[in-house]
Amino acid sequence: MAAPGQVGASEVTYPWGVFRRLLTPRWVGMFAGLVVVVAACVLLGLWQLGVARDSGRQDAVTAASTLERAPLQQVTKPHSDFQADYSNRAVTVTGTYAAERTLLVVDRRLDGRVGSWVVTPLETQGGTVPVLRGFVDGTPASVPQPPAGVVTVTGTLGPGESPRDGAPLPAPQVRSIDLASLVNEWPGDLYNVVVLASAESTGPAAGLTRVPPPDLDAPLNLRNAAYAVQWWVFGIFAIWMWWKMFRAEQQAGEPVAAPREGVTT
Repeated sequence: MAAPGQVGASEVTYPWGVFRRLLTPRWVGMFAGLVVVVAACVLLGLWQLGVARDSGRQDAVTAASTLERAPLQQVTKPHSDFQADYSNRAVTVTGTYAAERTLLVVDRRLDGRVGSWVVTPLETQGGTVPVLRGFVDGTPASVPQPPAGVVTVTGTLGPGESPRDGAPLPAPQVRSIDLASLVNEWPGDLYNVVVLASAESTGPAAGLTRVPPPDLDAPLNLRNAAYAVQWWVFGIFAIWMWWKMFRAEQQAGEPVAAPREGVTT
């Protein structure tokens, strides 16, 4: 029950009054303007977020390229976790290829071509490391053979891949460089990295196209990310201001039911 001089909430014609006022030309126009402003803020925020990602990736690539090329055993050890700063890290590694364990990673693409990766384990004094020697068109019946004897590989580091589902493939074909599987198939200690070969001391790799380093999962550029958040905050602020203005006008002109008989004012 309402106190003397007050009107009960059930006596205020609030819902219909709000709806009716929203349909007036003035508020329809203001709502349309709000939609435009919020949409612009959202799109500008997404644009700044894209800039932040691109800038962060460029910074990460630049940082990786400035590191001095080092022997693999100075960068990581067998069975060690793959660290984020290993991506595109320039390394050298010396050993002997185990040609009989070469893999053909199918369904790969390079510059519009469809083919396979040729991956061969390189056995070193510290352990075995998978080397992505290059790309071949299609799925060749015979795998290009690596050079015999001791070879020094120059390249960059990349992570292994997750397994891919699909029907079983005939050896030596595989769907991914799944290091978790290879550790049980290749003898010796396995490095938890893949070396993307850019050169071999024995000369060019006949029949192979070198595979460039992959894009990095780089951190965001914080300045542009802050700009993105700022635009979204502007959008939220615009919604709040629109609602505040509407509520102020609605409360100022809100119709009130007449007091019931017997209620003093």
